[in-house]
Amino acid sequence: MEPCAAAAADRSSNGCEFYFQSPSYSQALPPLCYASFLVNTSREPLEFSLELDGKLLDVSKAMFRTDPGSEDLLQHTGPIAPGESVILFLSDAAPTVPRARNSVNCPSGVVPGALLDKVASGTAIGSSFRLKTNVPVSLAAIYPFGGARSYVPSATLLLPVPSWSKENIIINGWEAWDNGAPGAQIVASEDDTEVTIVPTRDIQNGVGVKGGGAGRPSKYRLNKGQFLQFVQDEELSGSIVSSTKPTAVFGGHGCANVPTLAAACDTLGQQIPPFEQWGSEYVGVGYRPRLGNEHEIMPYRIVAARDGTVLDYDPAIPAGAPTTMKAGEVATFYAGTGDAFVVRTQDVEHPIYVAAYMTGAAGGGVAQPMASRGDPEFVNVIPAKQYMNSYSFYADPTYADTSLVVVRAKSGADFKDVWLECAGNLSGWTPIGQRGEYEFMRVDLARRDGQGQVVGTCRNGLQRMKSEGPFTATLWGWDVFASYAYPGGMAQRKLVETPLAPVN
Repeated sequence: MEPCAAAAADRSSNGCEFYFQSPSYSQALPPLCYASFLVNTSREPLEFSLELDGKLLDVSKAMFRTDPGSEDLLQHTGPIAPGESVILFLSDAAPTVPRARNSVNCPSGVVPGALLDKVASGTAIGSSFRLKTNVPVSLAAIYPFGGARSYVPSATLLLPVPSWSKENIIINGWEAWDNGAPGAQIVASEDDTEVTIVPTRDIQNGVGVKGGGAGRPSKYRLNKGQFLQFVQDEELSGSIVSSTKPTAVFGGHGCANVPTLAAACDTLGQQIPPFEQWGSEYVGVGYRPRLGNEHEIMPYRIVAARDGTVLDYDPAIPAGAPTTMKAGEVATFYAGTGDAFVVRTQDVEHPIYVAAYMTGAAGGGVAQPMASRGDPEFVNVIPAKQYMNSYSFYADPTYADTSLVVVRAKSGADFKDVWLECAGNLSGWTPIGQRGEYEFMRVDLARRDGQGQVVGTCRNGLQRMKSEGPFTATLWGWDVFASYAYPGGMAQRKLVETPLAPVN
């Protein structure tokens, strides 16, 4: 089987065709530097094309690589060797866009694929980038690129087109506040895609987008490479999206305070797995605590898909966590970064979505100040049944702190070794809960204070991991009032057999 067909059949986040767009929900921000991290996960040289609005983009001066631990950009030309990675700069503000206090441009010497004079902010229709490759890649995107100087970054793992579905559920990043509103994007990869949304709240009118009432189907038509964007104060989380052809849903926020009383605000953006790939069991555990306190509060959000969803927790119910939920309900609660837990529902036909967050560095509300370290970020927690046994991903070298969080599941009677290229087989695992089914550990890929456990030769940059058993790995990077997180990959198996209630 040829590599791209094999990747599609393998049902994972590695693939050969992707559509994506920046989480530029806020009208207050100009176009910012948008970048992606490509890793060639195949055994053959990688070649790719990048399109916007159906037009091929020139990426000859948009590809760069880095040496381990270094943020110096080295221009790359030609194919990408097996197992290697590049930073691909996608877009930036056009020279005609006035520089503002909150402008974040791409590094000097970079000529991104597109120069934009505006982005689709607010509720509107926009155009997605399309990346097409000859062999499978692992792909993530960050907006904006640049570490501490980027101020408002968010990153996401990107999911390939063969994994998309005709049934999705909208997930927003967080609730509204003065400086930003929740956002969502629905993307089509084929012409004449009809999208029907049954919203949990009223859909507000936008630019070329007609609103609709809560609980009543609203229909929209998209062509290949178009996305439908909603930005409004009333969250649409839990809304059902059905489509005549497979679509993808992205969720986020224009600039969220997390929690809402804690400064400062950051962009949020994640590609949300399709409903059929949601799980019934998840492990919640956080990054290395920013100031050393394993009880540093970390928000979690759970969204239920069906009425009568019953949740149990191991070892104990986190304060404020839900035990029963109805379809479309969103529950928010807090747990310490090191207070790991397992949450599960009664069966696979009552799946849930789980997100984890970092709080704002200035603190406020229930969040403590963090000495200017980090800021809001939002990341998918991977369902236990979507763990894989190998990953290749790229840790952004522009961040002073990077914490790689690894969770492994028992395989048969025991836990299998997990190998990280820079460290060998990992040790120092901590059991989670009382059932003994999961363990976690963390690796510092970068540390501002130079303290703590130095594992092997680990640095920011390209990472490769493998095991004979299932595990998951999530990157968290932070700097002065900036942070990003994304999972290193995920399986995209169909876990849920019963479709959502039909939408007319």
